[in-house]
Amino acid sequence: MDKTQEEIYLFLFRAWKIEATSNKIGKIKDKDIILKDIQFLINKIKESIEKCDKKENVIKQIHEKTLENILYMIKDFFDMRSEKILKLSRKLQKIDEEILFPVEIEYYKQLYSAFKGDSKTKKFLFASIENNHSIPNKIKDEKEISNNNIDQINSNSTSIVETNEISIDQESNISPNNQILKKNQDEEYYLIRFTKNIPALVGKDLKIYGPFQKEDIARLPIQNASILIEENAAIKINIES
Repeated sequence: MDKTQEEIYLFLFRAWKIEATSNKIGKIKDKDIILKDIQFLINKIKESIEKCDKKENVIKQIHEKTLENILYMIKDFFDMRSEKILKLSRKLQKIDEEILFPVEIEYYKQLYSAFKGDSKTKKFLFASIENNHSIPNKIKDEKEISNNNIDQINSNSTSIVETNEISIDQESNISPNNQILKKNQDEEYYLIRFTKNIPALVGKDLKIYGPFQKEDIARLPIQNASILIEENAAIKINIES
C-alpha cells in the first residue's frame, strides 16, 4: 500500500525530531524506500505549485512553505547524522553500518581510516619522545658534537681556524652543519614516494591525506612523512635546487 503525502511528511518529521533530540544515530528502517518516498513527496508538492494559477496564490504559498520545511528537515537531518559520525570516528568508536545510509557508509569509512592513521602517528611520536629520539634532541646532540670539535681544534692550533679550513659564522656563532639542521627545521613538508598501500590519514596540519597506492607521490607534513619513512612505507624524494 502506497503511503500518502501526509504519512511521508509525518514520518520525516518524526525521524528529524528523534535525530535532533538524541546523541545516538537514529535507526531508520527501509532506508532506500524512505528516500524514494521523500523524493516522491517533493515531486508531488512541486507539481501542486506549478498547477496553481494566479487566483490560488494563497494555496501556492502554503505549498511553497511546506516544500521549504521539507527541504530544511532533510538537510538538517543529514547534517546532524554527519556530525555524529564525525565525533564517533574521531573517538575511533565503531559504528554499525546497518544504521547508516549508503552515502554515509563511505563517509564513515574514510573518516575512521583517517583518524586511525592520525592516532597511529601520534603513538609513534610519543614513543619517539619517550625513547629520547625526538628531533630537538638530535639537533642538540649534533650541536654539542660540533661545538666540542671546535673547542678541540682551538686548543690544538689557532692557525687552523684562521686559515678558514673550518668556517664559522662569527655573527650567529653557528657552524655550517648546524645551519643545515636549522634549514631542515624550517621545512614543513616532505615529498615522498609510497612503497606500500596506505589508508587515508589526518596530517599535522589537520588536512586529510590519501588514501595512497604503492608508487604514489605526495607532499605530506614532515611529522607524518617521517613516521611513514621509519615504517618503510615511503621513501623521501630529495630535490636538489
